[in-house]
Amino acid sequence: MPESIEQVNVMLEGRMPHLRQEVEQLSEAPRKFKAKDGQIYQFTYILDSEASVATTNAPDLSLGNVFVVNAGTPAKAENFLGRILDGDEFVDAHMLAFTKAKVFNQPRLQNLVQSMGATTRFGMVVEDEPEKITLSKVEAVLKEWLPVWSRELNSEVKDHSPYLAIRHRLSDETTGRLDASKIAKLFNLSMAEMGTLCAVSKQSIHANPTSKGIQEKLEPLVKAARGVLWCGGDESKFKTWLNQPNPDFPEYEGRQLTPLDLIRMGHAQVIADKVQNLLTGHPA
Repeated sequence: MPESIEQVNVMLEGRMPHLRQEVEQLSEAPRKFKAKDGQIYQFTYILDSEASVATTNAPDLSLGNVFVVNAGTPAKAENFLGRILDGDEFVDAHMLAFTKAKVFNQPRLQNLVQSMGATTRFGMVVEDEPEKITLSKVEAVLKEWLPVWSRELNSEVKDHSPYLAIRHRLSDETTGRLDASKIAKLFNLSMAEMGTLCAVSKQSIHANPTSKGIQEKLEPLVKAARGVLWCGGDESKFKTWLNQPNPDFPEYEGRQLTPLDLIRMGHAQVIADKVQNLLTGHPA
């Protein structure tokens, strides 16, 4: 029985010189690879200049489409979110944005994230320098997430995009700021431990878990929380992973540390980096 092949157009938008140079050097034959769920995908890469020109060899935009965009500034990030919300440009298209760290922390962008309810399009954000993105990184991300997008598009319930959903769930609905109490619950940390991690007292963090003064300290924890996505959206599996001794991390006082051990020791960024590598297919 022949294998099912899903056709996908991957369209590049914005300044991504390394990626564009690699795409320009590719042969005209579509690239094929097998995703995590076993589905075979056939990619045709298209530069934005090509998509805007009507020719006899123009791509069939009725096929599945993925827009790979540079969202490296607040203005570009806002445009990215707006296009997901719009839903009229192309039906059932996906958007993959590469952005610089903290760009999506802007209050206006957080308000847009909160307004993202049911939508026919799904987006994902990867924090990495857009100008340095390579073909191998894009394909590693797509290999991981095309099956996720496919399930979401075929389900009756349409919710927030995978990456943005994590931040939304861990944020206060009124202010849009990260909520230490919600983060504590996900990681099974006490509020006293959260206070220590945020360099404030237990009383202070209890009284104001969304304080502006602790937002920067909460960022690595939110990035680490994306491990829920790596676990297929299963929080129980994520919590199991957090509590398992991990040989990727050093031993301490004769025992192998768990991800949660490192977080409690003040090294949440190490876990955030590890999760980012897992999500993008890099083992290190």
